[in-house]
Amino acid sequence: MQSPDRRPFGGITRRRVLLEGARGLALFALLGVASTACGTKPPPEPDPLEQQAELARHDSALAAAAAKAAPPALVPALTEVAAERGRHATALAEEIARVAGKPTTSTSPTTTSSAAAPLPPPAVADVVTALRSSADSATKLAPTLSGYRAGLLGSIAASCVTAYTVALPPGKAEQ
Repeated sequence: MQSPDRRPFGGITRRRVLLEGARGLALFALLGVASTACGTKPPPEPDPLEQQAELARHDSALAAAAAKAAPPALVPALTEVAAERGRHATALAEEIARVAGKPTTSTSPTTTSSAAAPLPPPAVADVVTALRSSADSATKLAPTLSGYRAGLLGSIAASCVTAYTVALPPGKAEQ
């Protein structure tokens, strides 16, 4: 006759605990690898202000190029529009960097040279069209944001509208 098992937990031995523990650890490691592969986060969406910064850089370059061929009476206004849009680009870049937690870097629009014939300078009407488009874009985006970012875009939209209605009004822009 077999003697009864006198261990407090019946058929549980140290060997069995170690073996089951090793199996459980292997399963846990396998699940960890699988969850890491399946649970990767998608890349963050681009900051909505990035497009606004690009528009500001474009408008600044456009106004500066138009100033080179504009009638003398419009050169100061176009130069100021170029400078103002450059400041907008800088403020937007600083805000984008602040939200991303990155240090701000001073960036200027890059220019590329090509061997092709130079393009004719843009007309003042092209600058007005670009400013109008930028103002509309900022006006539509501002209500979707909050706080400083919404205020910044509202200010930029107002500045663009002022530039094309006061500094470069239709009668003056056709000169």
